[in-house]
Amino acid sequence: MRTRIRVSAAALTANLEQFFRITGRPVAFVVKANGYGHGIETCVNIAKRLDAVGSYAVDAAHEARRVLQQDDSRPVLVMGWADDDELEYLVGAGVELVVPALEYLERVRAVARKLRMVARCHIKVETGTRRLGMEPAEVRTLLRSAPGPEVEFCGIYSHFADIEDTTRHEFAGRQLETFRSLLKDVPEAGRLRRHMACSAAALLFPATHFDFVRLGISAYGYWPSRETRISWQEQKGDGMKLCPALTWETRVAQVKKVSSGETVGYGRSYRAFSDSRIAVIPVGYYDGYDRRLSNSGIILIKGVEAPVRGRICMNMMMADVTHIPDVRAGDRVVLLGEGDNGRIDAGDMAERCGTIHYEILSRIAPHLPRTVDP
Repeated sequence: MRTRIRVSAAALTANLEQFFRITGRPVAFVVKANGYGHGIETCVNIAKRLDAVGSYAVDAAHEARRVLQQDDSRPVLVMGWADDDELEYLVGAGVELVVPALEYLERVRAVARKLRMVARCHIKVETGTRRLGMEPAEVRTLLRSAPGPEVEFCGIYSHFADIEDTTRHEFAGRQLETFRSLLKDVPEAGRLRRHMACSAAALLFPATHFDFVRLGISAYGYWPSRETRISWQEQKGDGMKLCPALTWETRVAQVKKVSSGETVGYGRSYRAFSDSRIAVIPVGYYDGYDRRLSNSGIILIKGVEAPVRGRICMNMMMADVTHIPDVRAGDRVVLLGEGDNGRIDAGDMAERCGTIHYEILSRIAPHLPRTVDP
């Protein structure tokens, strides 16, 4: 297998169980975006053995279908928008839906009437993120009225806007207070499953834990941000170990000599300043290796760091192995994750690209095979 994504069952399990212990709440395991690049099927097959995982959360209907094919014993919540044919599948399959607007609720009711089923819905409350969600006043009115026979409200939640981006959490505090005020004002909300904690909130604010926590990036072994880690250390010191679960590896396809002054790749963007050896790697931006890493990325070959040279191609890339003895076709290459004698971190890659590690992970192409390590 020339290129594959290896997922550590031990690491994923350790992360999920650690949050279960820290929060004392079941985890809604967020496996949207192909399990943040780790593979939905791979992640669900590991998680379905764990008491720590009480449910799953995804963005879209096609993701819910994939989850249910692996584990239909736990609730699945679709947090994104769905069109009418997707709603038919979701209501028919008993998947829990988010209601972000009154007109959306009417569409759900219509689908449920057509199918002669009851749609299970979570109400999304707008507290300041300005994405999907209803204003608190709308939610108060909705909860004080009968939902009708086609709909069962089973959950209510909101989402933080900047809890990961700062060590000052005043705005997050205001969002939480808005949500808590709504719950207090409307007794009907107390009968619903309440949730607001993402990874950062689960770490930093016990008051957000409510009935369960939604765990995304930290389930996969990454701090949500540097600021979150600093805030944790200020509050609680060390003692929190997150274990990255993913390793992306491939093989050297060819090694060739490049003389001093010759150029490498499209646009001739790299010129060798001395006689060099260049390894050709059979991975490119089609596979999810970001083109912004052209002439700046670092990979591991035989456990040694090798700099990317030239532009990332659609299906290939090149790296300088002049300093690594006896590199040959077939040698192992680590693009991301744990190597024989080092590690390539998604956060470091993200900094080079001017983005966040969420993007680096979630854009790893679905066509690459995922395998599970014990």
